[in-house]
Parts: sequence; structure tokens; C-alpha cells
Amino acid sequence: MMNQEQLYCGDTAMREMLNKAGSPRTIHEIYGLFYGCLGASHFVRPSDYLPLILDDSKPLQSLEVANQLMGSLMSLWNGLACCTQPGEKTFYFPRTEYPKSPDGLKQRIVDDRAMMDYFMKGLDLGGTNEEEFSPNALGATKELAEIMAHLQRYLELLDTDPEAKNQPTAETLALFDGLEDGILGGFKVIIDSLRGVRQKNVEGMGAFRPAPAPTPARSTKVGRNDLCPCGSGKKYKKCCAGSA
Repeated sequence: MMNQEQLYCGDTAMREMLNKAGSPRTIHEIYGLFYGCLGASHFVRPSDYLPLILDDSKPLQSLEVANQLMGSLMSLWNGLACCTQPGEKTFYFPRTEYPKSPDGLKQRIVDDRAMMDYFMKGLDLGGTNEEEFSPNALGATKELAEIMAHLQRYLELLDTDPEAKNQPTAETLALFDGLEDGILGGFKVIIDSLRGVRQKNVEGMGAFRPAPAPTPARSTKVGRNDLCPCGSGKKYKKCCAGSA
């Protein structure tokens, strides 16, 4: 089980690899995308999500860079997969230190909104549809939409209200902490509610797998020096072979 510190240590490598690979995605978008893919009602393969991560106009520099990127992505995927297992209570944001300033709040809002947006993209990649949502999941989806709208209003306020351009107060920062707890809580409710659907679909995939190749039939030919199958205790060549 990957712990929080191990997950956060990987964030630095992930940021470096996204930059090295020329990806337009931020680590918040990757977190959101992977949470959504892991929670989706159908299995999502790397070939499904990679087009959202890579920029087609910027080919990877080398096979080494490609391998390093995939290693970082799979490490993060596995870490987040641990968080989404039954019984786990804590989901995580990427570790990010924001300046305690209006610009820091703006970046925090942008990152939070991007993470929610890519969570929904991940669910979509996994073929999730609204009919599969439980009432709790529908409620969580509504709450996430309200948080998204609240963040957008605050972002507009930072651009228009002179008082909002002052250094954020402790109350404002606590408000954002609460909103982010709400985001992760919404993710968890949706992922948990889809668990049964996801398991059923994964099991259903097995029904369409090709049947294993038949095992070649073993030869029933008796060797001349083998015991005779008649049960006499004699070698076959000295028993029934003589009458065959």
C-alpha cells in the first residue's frame, strides 16, 4: 500500500516528466483523470487515456522519455488505485504550495476546477452513464457542480472586487480547505457507488475471452515394455501383444 508521503514524492517526478514530455496537462488534471478512470463503470486502458495526456504536435524525444513517462504515470495510477480500494477513507490532492496572495488563490481555483473537470473526463472514458449512478452519486455530482460554480464566482470576485485583492485571510483559506474536502468527498461517493457496476462489467469481460486452446490428447498406445493393460502383471510384449 502506497502511503501519502510516497504518493507526494512521486508528484515531483510526475511534474518533471509531464514537462519533459511536452504534455499540456497539469498534475491536478492527471489526478482528476485517474480518479475518474479508476472509478468509471468500465475498465480504462492506458491507450484510452494517453491521448488526453500527450500533445500530438509534440512527439516524445526518445523511447527513454516514453518509458520514463509511462513509469511515472503507472506509479501514480497505482498509488491512487490504493486510495480508491474499499474501506479506504482518504483521497489526496497533489501536494502544492500556493502563495498566500490573490494570485495564489487564483491558481488554486484553476487547479481545483481542472481536477474536477478531468475527473468527469475520466468517468466518460470509462463509458459511465447517468443511469448507473445511485441517488448518493447523483447528489455528489450536484454538489461538485455547486462547488465548481462557487469557485468560478470567487475567481470573478478576485478580478473585480478591490477588497478581494488583499492578502487572503485565515477564514478564506479555511473556506478553500473545506471546498477541497468537498471535492474529494464527492469523488469518493461517486467511485464507491459505481463499484458494483464496475465489478460486474469487469467480470462480464471474462465471458467474451477466447476459450483456451484444447489440450492435445495423450497417446493411448502401450509400449512393448510397459505393463500389459489387461492386469496380468506381465510386460505387454510377453502378454497380449503376442495375440494382437
